[in-house]
Amino acid sequence: MKITLKKIKIADIEIIQSELLKFIRNKVDNIHHCKDYEKYCNDIIVIDTLQSMFYIFRTKIESKKVPSNIILTPTQSVILLYCCQWERKERTQEQEIVMQSISDIIYERLVNI
Repeated sequence: MKITLKKIKIADIEIIQSELLKFIRNKVDNIHHCKDYEKYCNDIIVIDTLQSMFYIFRTKIESKKVPSNIILTPTQSVILLYCCQWERKERTQEQEIVMQSISDIIYERLVNI
């Protein structure tokens, strides 16, 4: 089972990739302070999945195919949803709009599984 994000602009993919990188760094920074074993293990899974997704987005950006479809597993979709819904105060309005839009699409697709 796969979830497809259709006709995503390169500029939006760049924003998503940038936000993924910030989310990875946040998770890595926080993992060292984690005392809950289950949360620690979950964070490792999230970090690993995010890193593989980072390269999916990088490949799409480098291919310069406009617009682009992105195919994700349900796990990748859920983790991207976490990233989209992550409250990062430094996000610009454009980043907020893109992340909210992707969040809405993923949520709709996950609910319809």
